[in-house]
Amino acid sequence: MAFIKIFMITNSIMTKKIHLDFAWSTQKGFSSLYPLYKIALSRGWNTTLYKIKKISLLNYKIKSSISQTIIIAYDQPLNRLKKSGWNGKHIYIEHGLGAIKYYTYKYNFFHKSELLFYPGPVFERKMKVINPNFKNGLLGGYPKLDDLINKSIDKDMMIKKLKLKVDKPIILFAPSWGAKYNKFSGIWNIDFLNNITNLIAIPHSQDYRYAKKINAIIPSNKEGINPYIKLADIIISDVSSVLAEAAILDKPVIQLKLNNYAGCFPEKDRRKDDIYLSDNFIKNEEKNADLKKRPFKIAYLDEDWIMGEVSYPENIQNAINNTLSNINKFKEKRKYWAKQSCYKCDGKSSLRIAKMIEHYYETGERKQIGELN
Repeated sequence: MAFIKIFMITNSIMTKKIHLDFAWSTQKGFSSLYPLYKIALSRGWNTTLYKIKKISLLNYKIKSSISQTIIIAYDQPLNRLKKSGWNGKHIYIEHGLGAIKYYTYKYNFFHKSELLFYPGPVFERKMKVINPNFKNGLLGGYPKLDDLINKSIDKDMMIKKLKLKVDKPIILFAPSWGAKYNKFSGIWNIDFLNNITNLIAIPHSQDYRYAKKINAIIPSNKEGINPYIKLADIIISDVSSVLAEAAILDKPVIQLKLNNYAGCFPEKDRRKDDIYLSDNFIKNEEKNADLKKRPFKIAYLDEDWIMGEVSYPENIQNAINNTLSNINKFKEKRKYWAKQSCYKCDGKSSLRIAKMIEHYYETGERKQIGELN
């Protein structure tokens, strides 16, 4: 009898084995999903990490084997799969901590998610303004940050490999995307930083094509930018989520004040379909976006995403000097935005999200999980 009971329990677990697959099409999407995928494998999920190709014909073989619910960090793989004939559901994991961007929750696919995981409370606040009736969201954190928090680096080895000076502060320049559209945005501002000692430049993954032109680094697929954030003494960016990631490690940041930011109001969205928000709602946000007065206003919220020195590119050396002379000036701001950008931020985001997905898969209930033993 005991053997039969054990068999029945084991068999019951086997029949409930989770079959959910991960789908990505961009490097940042891969980096955002990969830590959660590793946790899923360790927990016995029947899961595969699929790269979804641009040409629909190349996705037909995937269509027959991929699960009916996929986990994504961008809608691109979702749209590509649907074009190939797949017609399932999706769970959304955010691909960054850049709460300032206008596209977060602007499009319909966010609101059609079976589960949507907010990286932090500020993202939840955005959703409440955009869609107060949305019921499928849970606070999860950001899987990509688990390694940032948990993994150590060999600082001496990195300094030697990168040919940096050991007695000088290390400066990381890691801006957001937009180089394709504007010669004054993102990585092109490196022209103002070229005379800075111990500078490391890493473009956004969408701008990797320009890396060779500007002597920038392309990080490895699996490690990403995390080791460089840990290595740096100061992080310089514009509206990239790397600012919040640095704040989580209590690293001082400098935010570049530019004339425009890709993906931020009042820039016009090049995407014209799948819009959830009304035209009037969007036009009102565009109208109220004044970069001269509030360059870091978060889209849809009356909040400013500032956690460090704000500087024009041409004044960057002064900003670096000011930061080095008073490292703790923005300490409370960093602490605030670290908590607002990443829920719990304990290096267990992937495990927390996996447990919430498992609970939903088994019960159909969306249950918020907080502390983990």
